[in-house]
Order: sequence, then C-alpha cells, then structure tokens
Amino acid sequence: MFQRSVVIAAILIMLSGLFIFPTAGEEKVIAIRAGKVHTVTGGIVEDGIILIKEGKFLAVGKGIDIPEGATVIDVPQGVVIPGLIDTHSHLGLGPSGGITEDNEMTSPATPGLRIIDSLHPRGLMPHQDSYLDAISEGVTTVIARPGSGNVIGGLSALIKLSGETVDEMVLRFPQDMKMAMGARGGLPGYPATRMGTAWTVRKAMNEAQEYADQWEEYRKEKEKNKDANPPKVDLDKEALLKVMKGELPVHIHCSPTVDILTALRLGEEFHFKKLSLGHATGAYKVADELAKQGVAVAVGPQMMVFDEEREELVNLADFLLRAGVKVSIITDADVVQQEFLRYQAAIAIKYGMDPEEALKAITIYPAQFVGAADRLGSIEEGKDADLVIFDGDPFDTMTQVLKVFINGKLVYEKKDES
Repeated sequence: MFQRSVVIAAILIMLSGLFIFPTAGEEKVIAIRAGKVHTVTGGIVEDGIILIKEGKFLAVGKGIDIPEGATVIDVPQGVVIPGLIDTHSHLGLGPSGGITEDNEMTSPATPGLRIIDSLHPRGLMPHQDSYLDAISEGVTTVIARPGSGNVIGGLSALIKLSGETVDEMVLRFPQDMKMAMGARGGLPGYPATRMGTAWTVRKAMNEAQEYADQWEEYRKEKEKNKDANPPKVDLDKEALLKVMKGELPVHIHCSPTVDILTALRLGEEFHFKKLSLGHATGAYKVADELAKQGVAVAVGPQMMVFDEEREELVNLADFLLRAGVKVSIITDADVVQQEFLRYQAAIAIKYGMDPEEALKAITIYPAQFVGAADRLGSIEEGKDADLVIFDGDPFDTMTQVLKVFINGKLVYEKKDES
C-alpha cells in the first residue's frame, strides 16, 4: 500500500510539470484580436493582438502567441485606441450655467477646498449616470476640477471613471490648484476688475508666505521654549504652501490674451510649478512665449477662433501644437458633454489638424500633461489596460463604440440590436 502511494505521488509530480494549474484568484489573460490597433506611441498595428492581465497591458503586436485558456475577443474590423483623457472637466458636478457642486461662491479664494468632496461616482442630476455616458463614448480618465466662479477654486483630482466609490476612482489627489483670471462681475466681496482678480491671487499667496514664516518662528521658539504656542492651522494657506514649495502644479482658467499674460506674470512672480492654462482662446497670439516657458494649454470647449486682423479662422489646437506648445483637447464638461471629447478632436481635424496628432491630443499628450504617461495614454506593455474598441474611424460621427475597458475590466459593451 505504501509503495503504491509513493508511485502515485511520483506520477503526480511528473504530470505537474506538464500542466499549468492557475492559482486561486489569478486573473485569466484577455486577448483582443483587432483589424487595427493605434498604440499611439508605437505606431499602428494592422491585424494586431493585445494581451491584458491583471489590469495591465501584457503585450501588443502582430502574430503574438495567445496563451492557452485566455479569453479571446475577436473584432476583425475593429479599431482599438487607448482610453480617452480629458484634462479639464466638471463632469457629474451639475449642469453648466446652473447651481453646481464645483463653484463655492462664498469667497473669492477657497484654495483649501477639495473637489473629491463634491464628486459622486455616478454624477448628479439632471445628468445622473453622466460617468456611464462618458464611458460609453470611450472616455476613461478626467481631471475633475473646481469651477471658475471664484478666483482660487481649490484642489483638482485625476480620476478614472470606473469605481464604486470616489476613493476607488482617484488616481492622484491633489492633482493641481485651480485658479481663474478675468473680471468677476462685481459680486459682493469679489473683485470687479481684472487687476482685482490678480490682486486676490497675490494677496492669498503673500498671506500664505506670512503663515509659513509664523510656523518657522514657532519651530525656532519651540527649541527654546517647549510651551510655545503654535499658530492656528489654516487649511487654505496649507494648500497654497504646496504651490509655493513647488509641490503642486497650477492650472488657470483664462481666455483673452490679457488674462493669459496675467497668468504668466503670476506664474513668474510666485514660481508656479508646471503652469497650465484652460481654454486660452487668445493663446495663439502669444504662442511663442507659451512654448518658451513650457506652459501647456488645454484647448476647448471653443476649438476655433476668428482672427479679425487675419480675417480667417484659427484652429487653436493645431496652431499651438505647430508653435511648439504642449496641447490637450478638452470638453470643459458639461459645457460640451463629456462623451463628445472625440468630436472635439474631430473639429480640429476638419480644419486641418493631422488625425494622429488629434488622437495624441486626447490620449498621450494629456497623460503627459498630468504627469501620468507612465500609466496612461498609449497601448504599451506595463501600462493600465484602458482601451476603446470602435467599429470604424474614431473620428467619424457615425462610428460606434463596441467595448470599453478600464484597468483591464470590461466596463461597457454595445448591445446587440439585432
């Protein structure tokens, strides 16, 4: 009996070397075979294969071996691109022009506010399920921002659009400090002029420096007197200290050239780290300076500007990109609905932008913009498996989204209408 047990055990050991037994909880490989794969950074792969495992891209290319037991998705006419990224969004925070959760209008400067405290995983009425709508058109990641109702709006967050809670969705918080230039219309307690808006920023930054000095004096006093009283903690000033120390980028809403130049001036005065501008319809007039200073521009919702001196339309994203400015294309949702991000890029293409550059402006360029190109923006080994499968050209308005993956999970699938 003992000898028989030994023999059986020996046979089982030998057989174990011939088979792979999956461990408990191990995710199966997903293999996608598609007619065309836009990797974005590595060119286009015809009849490409994408392997996904444990939420990451395992491999991409042509003629790749598909592991035995993999879940295979065949879309021979399908076109695959990375998940779309919007760097300036108020998605799910209420209707544009109405009472919203992104504008705290009780003070012109609220740098300590956190947008994550207003977010809901499914959005708010009247556009409830707005996240799901965005996903259904291929948008997988956004920067959710405070609005521009006041001068310093607060702290933005980089989020994926899939998750049961806001905390599950957050990729990075805080992402940056949101500010806004321009006159504020003379609301009670608000600056009525452009110079008043700039003064509000300067005042807040200088008060944050005074706050830092008080804490430095306290630390010195503490060495001599253990009973020294610390300054009162101020959440607004604590947030601005991160800006002053270069720990936090700054993103500024501005449109005409005069406001853009003020934003640049403030950035130089206070040494803003990685300054970026939102909208910036007048940016083409100072494109060389923006390129020189390395200032990125999130173009949209307005994609075209009529230049009266030239008597012609200016394709903002294309013009800035050609001038060497770092560009991403945005919706400013809900000004333009979040799900229409690819159509924003299509407008730029209609007026002359190269389609590959337009695709980059809603994938890899925004990933670089937010400092997450190691995880997002392209189909590359090791990156987050966020992708969209279309039944044709992504920039054709008739093209349908077939499937969307976020972190390797199928989060949307078009219903079979047949």
